[in-house]
Amino acid sequence: MNGQKTPAQRKIGPALRSKSEGGFTLVELLVVIAIIALLMAVLLPALNRAREQGKRVVCLSNLKQLTLGWMNYATANNDKLVNGAPLGPGDNPPASFACSAPAAGTDGRTKALAPAPGNVLASAWGGNYLTIHKDELPWIGPAYAFDSGGQWQDTLHQTTCLQRVAVQTGALWKYAQDEKVYRCPSGDKGDVVSYTIMDSMNGKTIYSITGLPAAQATALLMKNLGQIPRASSRMVFIDEGHPSPDSYAVYHDYSYWFDLPMIRHGQGTDLSYADGHAGRIMFKGQETIACAKLVGGVYNTVTCTPTSCDGKEDLYMMQMGCWGYSPIVPGTCKFSPAD
Repeated sequence: MNGQKTPAQRKIGPALRSKSEGGFTLVELLVVIAIIALLMAVLLPALNRAREQGKRVVCLSNLKQLTLGWMNYATANNDKLVNGAPLGPGDNPPASFACSAPAAGTDGRTKALAPAPGNVLASAWGGNYLTIHKDELPWIGPAYAFDSGGQWQDTLHQTTCLQRVAVQTGALWKYAQDEKVYRCPSGDKGDVVSYTIMDSMNGKTIYSITGLPAAQATALLMKNLGQIPRASSRMVFIDEGHPSPDSYAVYHDYSYWFDLPMIRHGQGTDLSYADGHAGRIMFKGQETIACAKLVGGVYNTVTCTPTSCDGKEDLYMMQMGCWGYSPIVPGTCKFSPAD
């Protein structure tokens, strides 16, 4: 017994330690990681939906404020609607200039003129622009960008500086002096503007009413606030997602899309109406969605001509909201009772 420790005095070796004193085993760590991954897979879609819902609420609020400014402009100007086509005076904006001293045609302080003879835009926009908007100030200046050939592309972005000049010198700025209301939170990065005025609300309309008898063209194109029938169903602003060189165009006399349908929020987009309220439209036709997803905004008449009832109803809804008229005759397809 001399010099020997009793069992109680001996150190407990590693083999005799309690499991509670050790770390996690590899299997336990894998189980924990799997549980976390599962929770993330379940929660992330919900978080994304919540974030998108928040953006939609802000977008609708912006559209409402912008439309109230649009209405206030008309009230202050003998019911005349603001020029809805932010086209310059017949010249494409220069590549660059000092924002403190904007050049003619790069801001909203230049009244609309006819394109100069031989100008690259003369054939693109036509003399009809002069007839419709002569001496009118645009709601914003040209915030869009042209390529070297003078053609607008939705993939080109004017500098933030130029876009701010366009917004803050536009005819509507006096009535909506907050840059944030001109852009949806889901808008393209770097763009100050994402909203566009509908063709019928004193927009460019050159593709939509050219060649019509004067009386019919006048009835379609809204120039005064009091001229708008069923204001609660007539669209004013739409979230197009980028600065536009004119207005959002949809044919009144053809059964296919001109400007691509917007799927800015899910399978639809936000817009506002002439009575001041804002809302959301959702498209149902697979043809509509396919047309909206055309790569680079390249137009395709075949893809953008609806043949299904859902596709026809989508186009009918936009034509009625824009012009109050559609060549699509409700027949076997079911249309909204309000139409």
